[in-house]
Amino acid sequence: MSKLHKSIEGTRVVSLPAGAKVLYLTKDLELIKRQLAGDLVLRIKDIDPKDLLDDINTDVMTPAWVCFRHQPADIALDAYAGLLDENGERVFGTRALMDGGFSVIVSGQRKGTGSSRETAPQCEKWSGIELVIASSFAPIHARNNVNLGQLMGDYDQLARLEAGEAIPIDEFC
Repeated sequence: MSKLHKSIEGTRVVSLPAGAKVLYLTKDLELIKRQLAGDLVLRIKDIDPKDLLDDINTDVMTPAWVCFRHQPADIALDAYAGLLDENGERVFGTRALMDGGFSVIVSGQRKGTGSSRETAPQCEKWSGIELVIASSFAPIHARNNVNLGQLMGDYDQLARLEAGEAIPIDEFC
């Protein structure tokens, strides 16, 4: 069972254990860098959904050069390597997502647009992400998450989790 899944009285639930980390992919890339460095902790109540990155495409999550690796753990080494700042520098360095200790990742609308790369959800899963939160998901990307057993949710569910609620896993399925 994962860090976020547990059983309470025979019902499988999802909850955020103490110390679980949530990464918010904000339009302000400096906020992402600060979260990755461990200098900033955000909560859904602190974020306006319009300030989250929309249309994160699979090329951002796993650029073509990352896809030449065939092991998901190797793909995860350079998760989000295609997210560049205004100077053309990577926001996520090698192992940044993997070493960040995040269990949940949050973005805006239409997560996973672009090509239908299975490597995109793999880079998150093998970096420790167990729950992907977005306003909406591109259909093929959503299916790739389902195929990996990756849970997807919305902002209301995340707010409930951050408030300490245990949510039946069926609500995510």
